[in-house]
Amino acid sequence: MPIYGSNEFDPSVTNIHTHSYYCGHGIGKLRDYVDVAKREGLKVLGFSEHCPTPTNRWSGSRMSFNKLEQYLNQCRDLQATNSDIIILTGLECDYEPKEHNWYKEYLIDSGRVDYLIAGVHYLTTDSYTDRYIQLFPNDKKALHLYTDNYIKILESGLFKIGVHPDIFGRFYDDWDDEAKACSISILECATSLQIPLEINGDGLNKRTITTKKGKRLMYPLIDFWELSREYPIKVVTNSDAHRPENVKSQLLNGISYAQNLGIGLSPIHIETSIEGKLNINFR
Repeated sequence: MPIYGSNEFDPSVTNIHTHSYYCGHGIGKLRDYVDVAKREGLKVLGFSEHCPTPTNRWSGSRMSFNKLEQYLNQCRDLQATNSDIIILTGLECDYEPKEHNWYKEYLIDSGRVDYLIAGVHYLTTDSYTDRYIQLFPNDKKALHLYTDNYIKILESGLFKIGVHPDIFGRFYDDWDDEAKACSISILECATSLQIPLEINGDGLNKRTITTKKGKRLMYPLIDFWELSREYPIKVVTNSDAHRPENVKSQLLNGISYAQNLGIGLSPIHIETSIEGKLNINFR
């Protein structure tokens, strides 16, 4: 349970990108993740289940909207009953500008969540609606649409971090001038707004793909992160665990990836008011 005061935590003991059976493509109850996190020495565990919307949009990989309050209440119960680890209540979102006030007022201002994180998982064009990222066409139009949507996330002011910004590597398989230009746009925006970007530990466990230059991970995209070293950007890493056993292991994989590239990671800073309200930032 958070205690009044101000504390900073090293990236090696912090994970705020965590899923469970609630999302439909993860396994394990919230309690299972807490048990593993405590056993493996984490000090901060943030749950960030895929955020549903009142219209149940993106329901193929999101919990049903009618499960939202149950999920949030379970997070709060775990937060209140664990004194040896800080449990944070969060959600991972696909940003929909039309729902901006709902994210802000219903989730953030109400105190239902401690934080929101966001990434692009779906795109909509004149030809298709809400197509999943792995099914995006391998073309420049899709890449630029992805970039525009990601920048909207950063500019919204709602989200503590931008997750897997390089996930466009799942559909755009070449590192060319277009990929570099779009990456620069994301990096410059994140730098200007001082919003951390995430090296995603789950991506390090996924299959490789074959490109013109040979096999590589879909993400993290090494060219993106090598480019990031040219910017005074905040970088974090999380496990993006969908199984309890991956909470710490995938976090450590992300830390090793950053270290191998000479990228420093930002620690999480948590301030707790007398009323128990949490303020989360990255230094």
